[in-house]
Amino acid sequence: MRARISYRLGAIFGLIVFFSLAFSYVYQGRQLRQLFIAGVRNDLMRELRLNGQMLEDRPAAWSDNHLSDQWADRVGSALDVRVTIIDLNGIVIGDSYVDAGKLPFLQNHAGRPEITAAIAGGYGESIRYSETAREEMLYMAMPVGVPTRWGVVRFAKPLHDIRMLEDEVRKGIEGGLFWALLLGLTAGIFSAVYLSRPLERIADSADRFLHGESGIRMPVRRSDEIGRLSLAFNYMADEIVRMSRQEEWLREVLSSIREAIIVTNADGQIVLVNPAASRLFPIEGAMNRAMPVKQIADRGVRELLEQVLASGNRTFREEVTARTSKGDRVLKVSAVPVMQGDRFDGTVFVINDVTRLRNLERMRRDFVSSVSHELRTPLASIKGYTETLLDGAMNEPETATAFLRIILQESEQLTALVNDVLDLSRIESGRIIYTFGPVDVRRQLEKTVAVFEPAAWKKGVRIELAIPDGLPP
Repeated sequence: MRARISYRLGAIFGLIVFFSLAFSYVYQGRQLRQLFIAGVRNDLMRELRLNGQMLEDRPAAWSDNHLSDQWADRVGSALDVRVTIIDLNGIVIGDSYVDAGKLPFLQNHAGRPEITAAIAGGYGESIRYSETAREEMLYMAMPVGVPTRWGVVRFAKPLHDIRMLEDEVRKGIEGGLFWALLLGLTAGIFSAVYLSRPLERIADSADRFLHGESGIRMPVRRSDEIGRLSLAFNYMADEIVRMSRQEEWLREVLSSIREAIIVTNADGQIVLVNPAASRLFPIEGAMNRAMPVKQIADRGVRELLEQVLASGNRTFREEVTARTSKGDRVLKVSAVPVMQGDRFDGTVFVINDVTRLRNLERMRRDFVSSVSHELRTPLASIKGYTETLLDGAMNEPETATAFLRIILQESEQLTALVNDVLDLSRIESGRIIYTFGPVDVRRQLEKTVAVFEPAAWKKGVRIELAIPDGLPP
């Protein structure tokens, strides 16, 4: 099942909104923590500097008794911070979180980063986990003692209050981000639907157009890319309809042409065959794609077409005798190259069936030969009877009359032959429609004998007819 584009766009919008809000949440969380820590740092630094100034006047003897621890307990309780006093050797001499009796057991603090920085530069700060308090704390330290430094005072603030405040604020931010995510997803879905619906309509119209609804068009109500796409779809549909009609018209023209037409492409493959060519000789396989010339069943035509294709893009005309579905036929093959500028794009073969024409020409030759013979026969008869009359038959009235009648008949026969030639010419031109019918064979034979009888009599030959009785006409 294909995923709709609206789903894809909605998913993309959702991912963009989700990752944007997630990045914003992480970034704001870090900024919020830094902001809270900065507030605690400012307050703690102010208290540290103020109380550090107070320790400047304390005698160095504080490092040898419990005065420093008492001061640390009192200040730490008042400010709600952890106060630690360390001598220059790193030994804790006062801590508001530790009883005075346990101070000797604390680790040396000389290696603490804030202590090291304070002794070296006059101020030190760090955020780390405290093993004593067992929580993360912000430490600030500064050296004390005038004119001779005798120790370091350190203030520390637990960060659990910051975490609690941060958690509360984060909950509010998370709620806001949740609604922002919901609104963003809703807006993304509506935007995806708004953007994808015209595209889906265009896709549906394209499917309907593909399945035969050639009149489908897209309404153009927008001037953006969707509107331009709709205009392009309508233009494409109009062009396809125009080309389809033109192709259909071309096929009708090719179908109505009596001559066989075969079109090949530049690779010598058959791409078009009209019905006349299909009727004339079979082509092996269905003509639904380009096929090689060798699939033409008739060997003579196939070899001729292959010869023309092998000769290149030149005009060709030749007659061949081919075995077709209608028997042996005389075909006149003409080939014309199809050129696109200087580029050879294929060949058009026009094949005329000239079998009837060649048969007519042969019949005409036979007819001329027969007519010539038929004309010589009455002329010879007339000449023979005339010579006989001149040789003395004119002195015999009955014989002369019979010969003259025969001469008249031969003249009429000669006239009939001339009229037959004229009628045949009219029949070929379509001006006379001839009909076939039965004839009297006896009468035709008697007329034929009468024509040849003078010549036979002159040479002493006797012609007799042996026709059975009852011969049907």
